[in-house]
Amino acid sequence: MKLVDPSGKEITSKENKEANELESQLEKQISKLLEPIFTKIQLSGAQIPQQQLLQLTSAAHQMLFNRMVYNLILKSGIKDLKEILSDDDVEEMQTSLSNQLQFVDRSAAEQMNNPDQDM
Repeated sequence: MKLVDPSGKEITSKENKEANELESQLEKQISKLLEPIFTKIQLSGAQIPQQQLLQLTSAAHQMLFNRMVYNLILKSGIKDLKEILSDDDVEEMQTSLSNQLQFVDRSAAEQMNNPDQDM
């Protein structure tokens, strides 16, 4: 987790005790959120794939983060998201998200999925 000072500059110290404490608190909350799911899995004797476990953990983190932001918005008295999120922000994130995609040629993907087929 990264923290910024009041002027917006990132605090980069590796020994940032405040950041470590916040991370610890967040991890405890994520564990608490996931506990019933893991208990259910354990009691059923089922196993879940590593990929699904990562997705569950990521979803829990995102849910908690969204709730924290929502609570902060309410506390600050903001009534309209346009006060804190502009169309330019969304466009910038669209570009960033699009840049993370990798497109694969359909024939190359099919060949990778079916290596025994002759073309």
